[in-house]
Amino acid sequence: MVTKRIFLLIAHNAFREAIALVLEKEFGPEVVWQASSLAEAVNLDHDIDIALVDPFLSDGDGLAVVRQVSSRRNAANTAPIALVLSSCSDPATFKRGLEAGAVGVFSSACSLEELVDAVRSRPLV
Repeated sequence: MVTKRIFLLIAHNAFREAIALVLEKEFGPEVVWQASSLAEAVNLDHDIDIALVDPFLSDGDGLAVVRQVSSRRNAANTAPIALVLSSCSDPATFKRGLEAGAVGVFSSACSLEELVDAVRSRPLV
């Protein structure tokens, strides 16, 4: 199994930490990095494969990170992918996420199993 390096940028600590625990159990603790704001995300310069991003952060628009992730290559010369996880299930938010370059958009009402499946099923391209 190919190890996927995962970055979580989710504003709500308890929610983000719960997702991290589930992903760490599935993929290993060494592959998950976390931040709750754009300011924290700037300081994390990890070579990632998948970013799970909240578009509504306390200090700015998380979709800027989606655009950044979607436009770069990692050390293995593969493009990391971004998934948006939004507390807002408004279709306009979903559309904005896809337009920013996300390959999937999820409502925070989805199950943890759905998120794990989405991360597991995303090929590294």
